[in-house]
Amino acid sequence: MALFHEVSAVGQDMLAEIGAIWPYFALGVALEAWIRTKKWHLKIRRALTRYGPWAVVVATVLGIVSPLCACGILPLTISLILGGLPLAPAMSLLVASPLMSPAGYTLAVKNLGPFWANAELAAAVFMGLFAGGVTHWFETRGLRLETLFRKELPKGNFHDPDYPEEILRCHCNEMLSKRVEARGGNPLLVFLAKAWEGGVKVGKYVLIGVLIEVLARRYVPNEWIDRLLVSGDPLAVLGLTLAVVPLHITQITASAILFGFSDLAISRAAGMAFLVGGPVTALPVMGVFLTLFKPKMFALYLGLCLVGTLIVATAFQATAWLGI
Repeated sequence: MALFHEVSAVGQDMLAEIGAIWPYFALGVALEAWIRTKKWHLKIRRALTRYGPWAVVVATVLGIVSPLCACGILPLTISLILGGLPLAPAMSLLVASPLMSPAGYTLAVKNLGPFWANAELAAAVFMGLFAGGVTHWFETRGLRLETLFRKELPKGNFHDPDYPEEILRCHCNEMLSKRVEARGGNPLLVFLAKAWEGGVKVGKYVLIGVLIEVLARRYVPNEWIDRLLVSGDPLAVLGLTLAVVPLHITQITASAILFGFSDLAISRAAGMAFLVGGPVTALPVMGVFLTLFKPKMFALYLGLCLVGTLIVATAFQATAWLGI
């Protein structure tokens, strides 16, 4: 009976929070579906190799408006690299894409408020530019893309079901929206299909985030939460940044988790370390990095993520000290 009561209480808490979130969730999913239907992100992607010195900026913008998460952006970025995209904008795309999206922004506005949502957007822009700029600096000092892969990747289209490198093989042709397009579906049907796909993808991370938040609020001692999220202690922020590295936390999950602690005076450093550090160091992406790239490429990626996160967290905390 006690177990049933606890499960029922957790379910009620989740339903209450989902009820507050769903309008923003729907708006974000609709925006992403519209972008995908218009294929804006594909048009920018195809032009990336022609932007020269501005490619880092364009790649950062593309990463922010793209609905792709860390696991989705990596195969796309590798295909662009094989198509001639320099390493600097490729790194910008890899780092910025997991940090922000239309759905991520609208949910952050609801979960954390416009101030935090705009700070998260600014952090995503900084991280993309930072990653691209530092990578370009290394390139000017001898870093060469052709020396970073563990092996030569097979030529061909990642969308081909027979592409020999399974870890990069794309299965997007099996998606509902692709099947609707292949049958000559009108734009409205394509939009609805993409909205459904986006809703399922984003929705599962919302549910995971809300569940983790509800469980933490009910069962994690308050002093632990205060130490990590409220104190702003530099060692606690560093520990939090390192602790989220092995966790598969997306931008959606991160804001949903923090939503439950919005009544606390969350320190800006800790909040930003969680919002940025978790999504940008997705474990599946790091696994692919270790499989396809040599250790120095993995070290560069992880180093950019960790150092960039600490810079963002420190800078955001400084705005509180300055009274901004």
